[in-house]
Amino acid sequence: MPPLKELIQITNVAGVDQYIFVDQKGNIAAHDIQDPEKTADIVFFCGKNSYAIGKTRLNHVMFSRKNQKNFFIFPVGDYYLGVIKKKSIDNFVLTENIIKFTKDLLELEKKTQ
Repeated sequence: MPPLKELIQITNVAGVDQYIFVDQKGNIAAHDIQDPEKTADIVFFCGKNSYAIGKTRLNHVMFSRKNQKNFFIFPVGDYYLGVIKKKSIDNFVLTENIIKFTKDLLELEKKTQ
């Protein structure tokens, strides 16, 4: 996985309110989120189960919330990324922004290996 300084650039992605990166064992790699331990468990288990269903076709899972700060989970290499979106951004726009960010992260990782 890219260095921590690259992961935390997720805060610069339009629409991201809070985030957490969780590895394949449920360990937190980086976060800026309330209640990170509880959220890490949610991201880990939902990510694992969603991947088991969607395999390589899975690009994200979204959980709608009444407050419009929807919760998303994205597979990122050997990690899962959990994101709480800002109310002010469309779900589609956020997912496109995150997918571009994660692709760039994975490309950077390939270049540094």
